[in-house]
Amino acid sequence: MRFSLKLNCVALFLCAFAAVALASINGSISGVVLDPSGSVIAGAAVTATETQTGVKSETVTDSKGFYSFPDLPIGRYNVEVRAKGFKTYLQTGLVVDANSALRVDATLVVGNNTENVIVSSDAVHVDTESTQTGEVIERRKILAVPLNGRAYTDLLDLQPGVVPSAYGNQAPDTSDRSPSGTLNPGNQSINGQRESSNGFMVNGANVVEGKNNGAGIVPNLDSIEEFRIITNNFDAEYGNYSGGQINVATKAGTNAYHGSLFEFLRNTDFDARNFFNPSTVGPKDEFKQNQFGGTVGAPIKKDKLFFFLDYQGTRETKGNVVTTGAPSSTVFPDTSGNVNALSLFNTQFAANGGPNQVNGQTWADTLSTRLYGTTGMVQAGENYFTPTCTTTAQCVFPNGIIPSGAILPLSQKILPFFPSVNSTAATQTGSDLFTSALPSRLRDDKAAVRIDDNTRFCLLLH
Repeated sequence: MRFSLKLNCVALFLCAFAAVALASINGSISGVVLDPSGSVIAGAAVTATETQTGVKSETVTDSKGFYSFPDLPIGRYNVEVRAKGFKTYLQTGLVVDANSALRVDATLVVGNNTENVIVSSDAVHVDTESTQTGEVIERRKILAVPLNGRAYTDLLDLQPGVVPSAYGNQAPDTSDRSPSGTLNPGNQSINGQRESSNGFMVNGANVVEGKNNGAGIVPNLDSIEEFRIITNNFDAEYGNYSGGQINVATKAGTNAYHGSLFEFLRNTDFDARNFFNPSTVGPKDEFKQNQFGGTVGAPIKKDKLFFFLDYQGTRETKGNVVTTGAPSSTVFPDTSGNVNALSLFNTQFAANGGPNQVNGQTWADTLSTRLYGTTGMVQAGENYFTPTCTTTAQCVFPNGIIPSGAILPLSQKILPFFPSVNSTAATQTGSDLFTSALPSRLRDDKAAVRIDDNTRFCLLLH
C-alpha cells in the first residue's frame, strides 16, 4: 500500500475529525431519520453544529436510516437533517454533557429542502442510550454555591449515595494529601465503597494521585464547564474503580471573547472572636485569606482555533492562639543573680504533683556540693522550701531564694529567653501564662491553558 495524491485513480477517502478532548469526557447524539409514513430514509445528510464555536460534524444515515455522532465535545448543539424531496429539519437547543448519550429522531416533511422545519427545545433530554447513573453539575450551579476554598470536590456531597467528607475520620489519613493548598482531594465513600475507590478525570485524562487515590488536580472553579459524578453501571472504560467516577470538563474558547475577574477575601478584622478565646486571654486568631484570579477565552481563528486561559492565586495567613505556662517576672535573677524559688516552685506547681522535695540522695549530694561545697548538708526528702522557712535547717532554700552560685552559667544565660507573662488569665487559673499567635503562611498559584483546534484531514490511500 502506498500513499498517493493522484486524482485520476480509484481511491478510498478516509476522513476523520480530530478533537483535543478524549471520548471518555465527550457525549454523543444519535437517532433515526423517517419520512411521514414512518419509513426510514437512507443517505440523509446530518450535521451537528456546536453553537458557540461553529464547529460542524457531518455524517449520513445508513440503510436503516440511522445516524450517530459518537464523540462530540460538550456544549450546545443544533442538529440539521437534509434529504432530497424533504424540507430541512433543524433541532436546536441540544445540550451535550460529559458522558451523555442523546437520542434525536427526525421525521421529515415532504417539500422543498430550502424550507425549514425547526424544532426548538430547552427541556432536559433524558439519556435513554446509557445505563450509567450520576449527576451533572454545570457551571452556573458550581459558581452559585459558596465554597470555602473554592474546590469542586466539596460539591460531590450533593449526589445521592455520597457520604460527606465530614465522615472522613472513619478512614484515618485518607485525605491527608491535598492537591492544592488545603483543598479537599475528594476521598469520599460513594455507594458504600472505600474512600480510595474513586476515579478522577480532567478533560479525559486520569488525574488520580497514587497514595490515597484522591484527585491529583483540582482545576480552578471558574475554569470548570461542568463535572459529572457517575455512581453506578459504569461503562467498561471505568473498570479500574468500584466507587464513583468523577469527570471534569474545563471551559473552552469560543468565537466570542469572554472572561472574568474575581477576588474572595477573608480577614481577621471581619471575624468574631473565638468563643473559647475571650478578650481576657489574648489576641484573636489571625486569619487572612485572599483568593484572586481570572479567566479569558477567545478565538485564535474563527470556527477553527480557540484558547482558554485561567489563573488563581491563594494567599493565606492563619494563626492559632497558643497559651502556655510561663514563669512569672519574679522568677528571673535579681541584681545579685539570685532566683526566687517561690515563683519557680509555686504552690500551684506543687499542688499539681510537682516535686517540692529533694528526690534521692544523689541529687541531695549534688545540691549540697553546689550550695555549700560539701556533702551532707542537704538530705533526701527535704523540702525545697516552705512559706515559713527562714534557715537551712528547715529547707534547702530559706526564704525561697536560690543563690546564684547554685545555678549553672548556661542556665543563667537561658533564663532571659523565657517569655514573660502577658495574660491576665493567671488570676483566673492560679498559674502564670504566656499567650501568643504564631501564624502559618500559604502561597498557592495555579494556572492552565486549553487550546482547541477544529482539524479535518483526509487520507488518500491507493
